[in-house]
Amino acid sequence: MRKLRLLGLCLLVAVSAFTLTSCLNDDDDNNNNSMTPAEKAQSFQIVQGSYSGKVYAIGRNVQNGNSEATDSAEVAWSINTDSTMIFHMVPARFLALAIDTTTTEHKAIRDAVLTQAPSEVNCAIGFYKYYQEWTTYPFWFINPGSVTYNVTVNGTSHKVVIGFWGNSTSSYGVFNATTKAMSSEILLAGATIDGVTPSVSISNAVPLVFVKK
Repeated sequence: MRKLRLLGLCLLVAVSAFTLTSCLNDDDDNNNNSMTPAEKAQSFQIVQGSYSGKVYAIGRNVQNGNSEATDSAEVAWSINTDSTMIFHMVPARFLALAIDTTTTEHKAIRDAVLTQAPSEVNCAIGFYKYYQEWTTYPFWFINPGSVTYNVTVNGTSHKVVIGFWGNSTSSYGVFNATTKAMSSEILLAGATIDGVTPSVSISNAVPLVFVKK
């Protein structure tokens, strides 16, 4: 298994003194990282519940090439089963970052989405032994579902479906059972507008990082 991009964890280090690098399982090719049903149930028992914190939109600084937070907002999320996670009240301006604005029409559609109410992002999750001390650092991969907006621009109705990258090693959550710190990251992929899906690349994905208070 290839190394995860630890952008979300680096942010946690900055805001929560959440040091995890010493706990990484260095054997990326280890095939024993899957969990038994009992181990998944144990991981779920550790992380289940409702949480509040901030979501950060991550962009690239064109001057130095570094990744940095470009926007943030108060949000909440919950883990109520061992296979589902919900991000609550995600502001539309974060999800609108998935919309391609290379045309005047798409810019207008994005502006219309910006006026919409916050949305829930329903996700499927799967627990995994990414860390050797997996009971101290429960870890899970996240597959977000899409979010749909129906907007009207200049008298014309448009259906906008915001999509995320699924089955990505950069969409994940991790919890520190000792300090109760938590970080999750999901990747915006693009937006299907009126049934037309744009060409997308994971290299252009926009990360949304959720950090527990």
